[in-house]
Amino acid sequence: MNDKLKDLILFMFRHRIIGAKHFPEEKLIKSRIKYLDKNSQKQFYDEYYALVDSNYFIRLKKRTGKGSEEHISMNPEMIEDIYELLEDEHEQ
Repeated sequence: MNDKLKDLILFMFRHRIIGAKHFPEEKLIKSRIKYLDKNSQKQFYDEYYALVDSNYFIRLKKRTGKGSEEHISMNPEMIEDIYELLEDEHEQ
């Protein structure tokens, strides 16, 4: 797993962005990948969207003052699986 993706997940754990609490997706991703080169960014996005497709994260379109944006939160039913994913990565 990409280190920046691991940082993103840990940020969401620390700030308890789970279920009904959500955060702007673009803002969260941009803050994590701004210093990566193109290949690393592509790898990050591939792994990130694989987790989104596996329902580890919930993406919702929310209305904001500037229109509508995608917001993200961790799936509360998958918290144990996400935690195990981080532990497995830590052991390797």
